[in-house]
Amino acid sequence: METVAIFDSPGKGRGLKACKELWAGDVVFSEPSLAAVVFDSLADRICHSCFRSQPKLQRCGQCKFAHYCDRTCQRAGWAEHKDECGAMKVYGKAPNESIRLAARMVWRLDKEGSLVSDTQLTTVEELENHISDMPEDDLKELKVDIHNFLDYWPRNSKQHTVDDISHIFGVVNCNGFTVSDQKGLQAVGVGLFPNLCLVNHDCWPNCTVVLNHGKYVPHLISGFHVSLQSAVNTMFHSQPRIELRALAKITEGEELTVAYVDYLNVSEVRQKLLKAQYFFDCTCEHCKNRTKDDLKMAGREVEGVKVPEEESKEASDYCFEMMEKINKSRLSGDYHEVLFEVHYSTMTQADKSIGQTFRT
Repeated sequence: METVAIFDSPGKGRGLKACKELWAGDVVFSEPSLAAVVFDSLADRICHSCFRSQPKLQRCGQCKFAHYCDRTCQRAGWAEHKDECGAMKVYGKAPNESIRLAARMVWRLDKEGSLVSDTQLTTVEELENHISDMPEDDLKELKVDIHNFLDYWPRNSKQHTVDDISHIFGVVNCNGFTVSDQKGLQAVGVGLFPNLCLVNHDCWPNCTVVLNHGKYVPHLISGFHVSLQSAVNTMFHSQPRIELRALAKITEGEELTVAYVDYLNVSEVRQKLLKAQYFFDCTCEHCKNRTKDDLKMAGREVEGVKVPEEESKEASDYCFEMMEKINKSRLSGDYHEVLFEVHYSTMTQADKSIGQTFRT
């Protein structure tokens, strides 16, 4: 890969740096997933190949679980779904998304080896799993997933040790990247992108990640026999991939960074999220100096009177809790619950200080 190189980033471990000057909007690199799956809650509403949302999807006639836009998407996704389809029929149901993603990763690695492409910069074995950093509750969930994975894994497939499977789940837990639909408005799945895993966090990043859903033309050529039409469509069907894009000018040798969490959060919330999900304490200047936290809290100042810091923190914690509930309801497709949570949060405790923000 000509645009980036691996290097030892001070205090962060491995990272990626630019091998040439980049400008805002430049694609630093693009990468298809090693494996990706649709969320359990959206399995019948999102295409399992292109990850587009469609009003009508065709269900796999064998496992009755996977759904596709049409035969073109089904053909394009068959290489990943083939082993999964057979395993589901024997298992009797579809396991959760973490198990499905881990299984797809293992099947692909078994077939293609540690490096599945010439442009892959690291192997899954080299990625951090942070299992030793997990809290007790997360470790219990991990053990349950591993047990269910081993029940789901076909007896006629290559067998792996518990340590190997544990590593895969740990990698997915701290390196999985959320996949969005074609509008970019809804999280619809999760995938693993090995090169992207090497890009370190910064609260003021110089890059961002976007999802390119690839090319799909359902009726590319008219007047051909159906089977030929399908073959041509499949040939022009390209796999969804992430693109790492520069947000500003990046000089040669400069480290490439992305924000693992939303920078619009105040530093305290960012620190909490980074520690819980990625197991590190951010020591960047923006966190140490709480840069721009005052601007983000400015909405709480009404007519020159600033809400006490204790009350602001209480409201921030409350917002964080409510957003978790809203996201869970949204991902499960329960939009009535989403509306209820939004209404409840703005009409009850949040109006102490947040309500003032809406009124200003």
